[in-house]
Amino acid sequence: IVVVVVVVMRGALILQVMALAALTFIGAQLSLLYLQLPSLTPILTTLKSSSASSTSSSASIVLPRGSDKHGAPISKLAAKIRANAAKDSVPSDSSSSVSEEDKHISSKGHQEEGYDKEAAYADGYSVSDRVHAFYYPWYGAPAIDGDWQHWNHELMPHWNSAVTNRYPKGKHQPPLDIGANYFPLLGPYSSLNASVVETHFKWFRRAGIGVCVVSWYPPDSADPAQEASIEHSDKVVPLLLTTAEKLGIKIAFHIEPYHGRSATSVARDLKYISEKYGASPSFYRSRHHGNRPVVYVYDSYHIGAGEWATILSPSGSNTIRGSEYDAVMLALWVIGDQPTRGTGIESFVRSSGFDGAYTYFAGSKFAWGSNPSNWKRIRQLTRKAGMLFSPSVGPGYIDTRVRPWNGANTISRSQGRHYDSVFKEAVGTCPDFISITSFNEWHEGTQIEPAMSLQDLEALRLAEARQDRTSLPKGWNSLEGYYDYLPEGTFAYLDKTREWVAKFDNGRCHESSN
Repeated sequence: IVVVVVVVMRGALILQVMALAALTFIGAQLSLLYLQLPSLTPILTTLKSSSASSTSSSASIVLPRGSDKHGAPISKLAAKIRANAAKDSVPSDSSSSVSEEDKHISSKGHQEEGYDKEAAYADGYSVSDRVHAFYYPWYGAPAIDGDWQHWNHELMPHWNSAVTNRYPKGKHQPPLDIGANYFPLLGPYSSLNASVVETHFKWFRRAGIGVCVVSWYPPDSADPAQEASIEHSDKVVPLLLTTAEKLGIKIAFHIEPYHGRSATSVARDLKYISEKYGASPSFYRSRHHGNRPVVYVYDSYHIGAGEWATILSPSGSNTIRGSEYDAVMLALWVIGDQPTRGTGIESFVRSSGFDGAYTYFAGSKFAWGSNPSNWKRIRQLTRKAGMLFSPSVGPGYIDTRVRPWNGANTISRSQGRHYDSVFKEAVGTCPDFISITSFNEWHEGTQIEPAMSLQDLEALRLAEARQDRTSLPKGWNSLEGYYDYLPEGTFAYLDKTREWVAKFDNGRCHESSN
């Protein structure tokens, strides 16, 4: 604090006015800097549990300590998170458990009696079925699933053991310590929580996204990265379809790699999906492409073009073409940095019989295909070959709470500017679809799902500290490594998406790219 004492009699009034103006300017700049701090740096707290043996060398950013403004909602959220974390608890919201009807949706689809669809659409939002968002249904919480799922992700080792040894090991310990650099506004939820799914699809509507592309494994097939996990993938589909029908959202499928996946097994998957879910009103079929479902195939290049042709070529020995299981099949465009030489992914997609390609990765660092500067070229190639194109846009990338050694691949959100930039590039190619990576892939920080502000997260942590007066509960002793969406705001990426969807649907490409 600088105190200016003016003792000169003549001109005292002028000097005082000048000093007051200077102090006001300095105060405004300091306030602005304070408001920007949470968006620039993750919280580095020096508060530790009584059992902590190590000390932090990081500087601390001091945030407000849970004022009355945050008290009531934070207390309710804290209670809800504690309930989700309790294996034997019954969720307070009766809609948070999966009903038997949801579990056993009929092949003809589900229509809830007395449900007023007009009321569901009274939000005033419209959605585009040409904008798709990748959705991950693999999250679990003890209250519904018996244990944490994916929020307790392990710290993955580097392929070089010497690098691995420089970083922490083990698994995250929810509910506050999760395998993500952002903390969901809903807390670490279960993907089988019906109220969570309903909230998600209401957010889809706010964002203008018409199609939820669910990450999918066949029944009893686990995510290879989580071998001991109980996967929700197929189990959650009936709940997604039921809720999507209520809210005017469509469901498509993103077939993930699984042990033993082959072209033949994928043909079986398409048959299974079509027979079990195809009659649901919320099962997505593209009206511009023969009313066929749209299926994304992740890591499709791991299977040879010749093998794919057996199911995707009209003359293939096990072809799906022309059958009731036919689908618009999109391959991942990731390899082939020089596609014009005929040895890249363009020739693979064409010769394998895929209908088109998507790029998935949320940044230019990962592959030639995911670099927005190459999208116009990819669009030229796909259009010339009569194929479809779905460039994938994302708000950024950070996975250092899962891969702590991977900081070099972080892609800053730059206060939303990165998302605006890649979306602009995607719209500029006049693609058939635009896919968003992702709605809720929290591990890699690509989500547009609303995240809690650091201020509220700190208040939540302190609320838990007050609940357990002796020491902080396990896993709640540090907020180091977390970020938020400030200064844009908690819902900023939903609203940014809506703006770009409007430009895509109403722009000059609308009539030409069907």
